[in-house]
Amino acid sequence: MPVRLRYLVHDLEVPPGEFLIGRSPDCQLSLDDPLVSRRHAILVVQSDGVFMEDLGSRNGVVVNGKKISGPTRVRDGDQIQVGSQMMTLIGVPGSDRFTPDSPAQAGSRRGGAASDVITLTGVENEELSAATAESQSHAPAPESPDKRVSSIALIGGLAEKALAMGRADEAERILTRALRDILIKARAGDEVRPELSERAAHYASRLASATGRGLWVDYIFELYALTGTVLPAKLVDELFTVMRKVKSVDKAIIASYTEKLRKNDHLGPGERFIRQRIEGLERLGAMK
Repeated sequence: MPVRLRYLVHDLEVPPGEFLIGRSPDCQLSLDDPLVSRRHAILVVQSDGVFMEDLGSRNGVVVNGKKISGPTRVRDGDQIQVGSQMMTLIGVPGSDRFTPDSPAQAGSRRGGAASDVITLTGVENEELSAATAESQSHAPAPESPDKRVSSIALIGGLAEKALAMGRADEAERILTRALRDILIKARAGDEVRPELSERAAHYASRLASATGRGLWVDYIFELYALTGTVLPAKLVDELFTVMRKVKSVDKAIIASYTEKLRKNDHLGPGERFIRQRIEGLERLGAMK
């Protein structure tokens, strides 16, 4: 079993080698937290164990409630705090806790550069369904709406890196499960907060543009039809470009959404203008 880092509700695979954590987008795990330094810590997976090291950060790294000093061996189930962010190591081979690494190894790691390979693809549908179900079965409480927003923001950042490197298929694997879970909640009648809908729709639009798959356009219209809200103006602008790139769309889903908007008598002037533009998208979809 590969070493994984459980952050929020996702298990992120950590491959052998160096794994940087910090605020910089160059880190493999980039955290949006003012208490996190740009290059805060490094996690190293090697044949003789897994090691955690603080890279001279302002607030340090805490393992199981104790601030570490120098390279520190970590083991399965250890709780790691970076800034205000908590994460758990999973799948680490058995080892003694807090065994320091050699000074030579520590020095080489401090000078190491972040890999340009996107490694956190632990949300793939088939491969991690069982692992995710197991982790959720041990969760102490349901995920809060704010955590859901933070969660998709995290994996969305990873997907954006993959897209920037021309890896549309990888970005799709990263995002699919999280986007699907949001749609399932909406279908079940659960509340989906506007900021979560907007973020999910943004990533669906990015996937549609990168892959040419109209199902991600369908996703956007179904999600907003279920929530009964008007698409953001910026997203409507994006969709006029995106819909010209996809091969086909589900015309019935788009028509159902626009019909709901036409029957809504409580839209303000700005929303009615957006509705007119959405009707333009419906006409564009009808040509597919």
